[in-house]
Amino acid sequence: MEPDRSWNIIYPAYINANHTLKKGRRIPKQFAVENPTYQEIGDVFGSLGLTYELESTKHYSRELDRERWQVGRVKVKVIDGSGNPFNPKVPNKFELMKYTATMIPKLKSRSSKPSDNQQPSSSNKGKKKKGRK
Repeated sequence: MEPDRSWNIIYPAYINANHTLKKGRRIPKQFAVENPTYQEIGDVFGSLGLTYELESTKHYSRELDRERWQVGRVKVKVIDGSGNPFNPKVPNKFELMKYTATMIPKLKSRSSKPSDNQQPSSSNKGKKKKGRK
């Protein structure tokens, strides 16, 4: 049985601004994003209405260390059986990678940062002080 070639594979390294072309980045650095995860890539594909599958156990062969943002890949269908794109914004894999990299910084998971003006918690209440009396 021949493998289904209608799926495109996107690894986070393809759109990572911290990687060189030799390490696997496939889009120009001006479009790339720092340390994307496969979940973030999947979120963007979902917002486009594309059919995709997250594969958390897969690993890009050029990655020597297995950092959190480097593990995983996403399979996505960009073109239907007749050769027409599912979404006109992304007619091919290259445009899909560029669009994804520009949309990841706009995700809520990227923009939500912990508030700096929170009250510091007094975690040492009720504890005995160590040291001289």
